[in-house]
Amino acid sequence: MELAGKKIAFDEDLSDAQIKDLHEHYNQLWDTLKKTFEFKDDKRQLQVLYEEADNEHTYESGYFVLQIRHFGDQYRFDEFNITINNRSVFNDNPDELVIQLAKYDGWDALTADAVKHAKAWVDEMNKEANKEKKEPKRELTD
Repeated sequence: MELAGKKIAFDEDLSDAQIKDLHEHYNQLWDTLKKTFEFKDDKRQLQVLYEEADNEHTYESGYFVLQIRHFGDQYRFDEFNITINNRSVFNDNPDELVIQLAKYDGWDALTADAVKHAKAWVDEMNKEANKEKKEPKRELTD
């Protein structure tokens, strides 16, 4: 993976130019995820959220959340988290993808991997929603 024309290595500090490049790519990834997955119907809405750091000029991590809100139940939502970093990040949650920048050749490969994992999660959530139409598991509140 290159940022601002320079190859990066795992756990290395990034230059200001590389961090600026990184956040531009984060916005492009966010646009791709939104265009690919966001929807709204009469029962649910999927939104893709991007938590942009307050200090993005020095902060390298990116946090994306695919969130499905279920209408009629204000406390029910499902989430898939994507964390992008170039440092070691603990992950033991099946609804989370942790991406280490240095493991990818470029942004196309990183984006394709993020989309692949997000699609598998969305497909699973859609399967569950279709099951619930046939067999509701609980009473919904207003």
